[in-house]
Amino acid sequence: MSQIFNSQAFYYVLVIGFAGYTVYYLWDVFKFLKGNLDARKRYKEKYGMEGSRNVNQFWGWTIAYLAMVIYCIFSAVTLSPEAEQAEWFRMAFLFVGLILFGQMIVAGVKRSAVIGPDAFVIEDAVIGWKSVLNMDPKKKGLQRIVDLQTTQGKYVLSREMGLVFHKEYEEWRKAKKEKKGKK
Repeated sequence: MSQIFNSQAFYYVLVIGFAGYTVYYLWDVFKFLKGNLDARKRYKEKYGMEGSRNVNQFWGWTIAYLAMVIYCIFSAVTLSPEAEQAEWFRMAFLFVGLILFGQMIVAGVKRSAVIGPDAFVIEDAVIGWKSVLNMDPKKKGLQRIVDLQTTQGKYVLSREMGLVFHKEYEEWRKAKKEKKGKK
């Protein structure tokens, strides 16, 4: 049995399998990023950027993921060929680095939004404030999150993003009441 695990054919089968998964994963990540960019474009066309602002809370995660990606690539490149099972480690470092790169992009998309007076962009959707059903703060493990439920779906926000969204939502409701009061 150990002869199978130590064979070059088994190594190539795993490389092909991991490469296939990594390509599939990165394809989905780039489709997710393109969906976000398209949603931002739709928002600009429909509402314009006057009175809108970008909320970006991804820098900490981006720096952490980038450091791990650089470490993985550095380790794969500088790994001594004489080391025991060097090819396995090199393969692992490369694929983990690529997956972490995808996670960095996902973190950037999920922790950024465009917030305007009438609507907002989150992930791959443009959502009007009137579509917000509720914002439910929760504690999930060690993290504090906010579940944003809209008529278009449910989104998970970080605590900080949830506070920003809650403040903007309350301002929208206040402006809506004032507008009704003037009529």
